Amino acid sequence: MNTISLNAGNGGKEMQEFLATFLPGFKRGKWENGTNDSATLQMPDGQHLCFTTDSFVVSPIEFPGGNIGDLAFAGTVNDLVVMGADPLGLSLSLILEEGFSKDLFERVVQQIQYLSDTYDIPVVTGDTKVMEKGSIDQIIINTSGVGMAKRVKNERLKKGDKVILSGGIGEHGVALLSKRFDFETEILSDTKPLTEEMRGIRDFIKIAKDPTRGGIASVLHEIASQEGVELEILQESIPLQKAVKTAGNLLGIDILSLANEGKILCFASDEQAEKVVQILKKYNPLASIIGTVTDENTKSRVVLKTDIGSRVLSSPSGKIVPRIC
Repeated sequence: MNTISLNAGNGGKEMQEFLATFLPGFKRGKWENGTNDSATLQMPDGQHLCFTTDSFVVSPIEFPGGNIGDLAFAGTVNDLVVMGADPLGLSLSLILEEGFSKDLFERVVQQIQYLSDTYDIPVVTGDTKVMEKGSIDQIIINTSGVGMAKRVKNERLKKGDKVILSGGIGEHGVALLSKRFDFETEILSDTKPLTEEMRGIRDFIKIAKDPTRGGIASVLHEIASQEGVELEILQESIPLQKAVKTAGNLLGIDILSLANEGKILCFASDEQAEKVVQILKKYNPLASIIGTVTDENTKSRVVLKTDIGSRVLSSPSGKIVPRIC
């Protein structure tokens, strides 16, 4: 009997390649997607309906700065807002293992309720299933979301455009790993909906992504491949808290591949880049320009410029860190 054998911790690369062999068989109608975070459909009034879905598994379920409920709500909202959309509503489906802690369940659901009220994004439909003991690992959450965008953030890049990061990287990954491996750190997960940040900058940027699993390394490669451009990233310009760097060195983990759950990686023209950074600094003082589109219509690649020279940045592969988002 044939079986599916895929690496669960490589940022989804193997799974994406595997599923790509099946995707042409699905009818998409007038929906557009490409490698965007949401599918889009142009409406008669010229606006775009954005639609996204995601499933969340994480170990541990609670971590410094949040829990799986934060991830599910913020992750789906952020997939909409980085497209330039205003979220209209979410669905919430819960799959629970028999015997799952009632107290933990209440904390997870209450956090989703809190975020829904705080950001005025309703949870409009959902479902709950209970599975036999041992058939799943405690809890799986699936959320879908819809939103409306006047203009989708999917414009072509050109030479000279700037790469901008809205704050320090790796905070979610380190916060979660500190709980998993029981080491002390003051770092909290950066998990949060990015609605306000995106509303502030969306008229001045070309493309935006939230660098979750696989970190900024994965997103940079995705954009370079999608746009057919070369990106030069300045290592010294990448914002990073000292405690994150220390933890990365301690654990021997590539920080560029660590998940973030409350950051925006975006691209803007040279003329608009500084304006975008100044807006983002209102929310996070570490917001910075970290690189440049150095060539277009070329072999897609990401070059990391360091103090001792330049090297091609590899796309995340192999076992990074499983189940952190």
